[in-house]
Amino acid sequence: MYGRLPRFGLSELGRHQAERTASVLAGEPISAFYSSPMLRARQTMRILAARHPEAAIHITRLLDEVRSGWQGRSHAELEEIGFNFYDKPLDPMDEKLGDVWERLQRFVRLARRRHPGESVVGVTHGDPVIIARAAYLRLPLEVASIRHPNIYPGKGSITRLTFGPELEDMYPLRLEYCDPNGEDSLWSQGWVTMEPSSGVLDGSGLRDPYQ
Repeated sequence: MYGRLPRFGLSELGRHQAERTASVLAGEPISAFYSSPMLRARQTMRILAARHPEAAIHITRLLDEVRSGWQGRSHAELEEIGFNFYDKPLDPMDEKLGDVWERLQRFVRLARRRHPGESVVGVTHGDPVIIARAAYLRLPLEVASIRHPNIYPGKGSITRLTFGPELEDMYPLRLEYCDPNGEDSLWSQGWVTMEPSSGVLDGSGLRDPYQ
């Protein structure tokens, strides 16, 4: 797990995935890009922002990768604990689910306040995305809501939140998902609205907004 380890940039495949994601966002009226400080996230943001030369660019720790003492451990070691490093911290400073959710809420409030009525892109990491998705869909804030069989965010995937004009309204009007780099046509062919179904986001709680 890379975690917050420094100097891990995008691979050639990662750059290709970012370019494909950029093509999906090319027609969107994006006013600002925000990125995690991790190198791979900043490189992704630069690729996405290249098609929006007028958009502002920002780096924020509110979108950082999850802080965990498990960073640098092998995939096999994480498999042994079911990727549940939240309930098995190795360091007193390890973030809990609630910690990650709190800073993501702070980012969303910041973006909505700075850019009312505008489209903003936040480049972050898999766990922060799925934690926010689970919370916004009012699933319990627990590991069962962010691990298999729930759909984990693909590399270069896009989770889109649409909010109303009132900043006091915490929850989005709509939450959509698109994975332009995915192999499953359910996710890769366009935006799909996500809704909770039986507490698990495994594909059964989805509807195509274009049908």
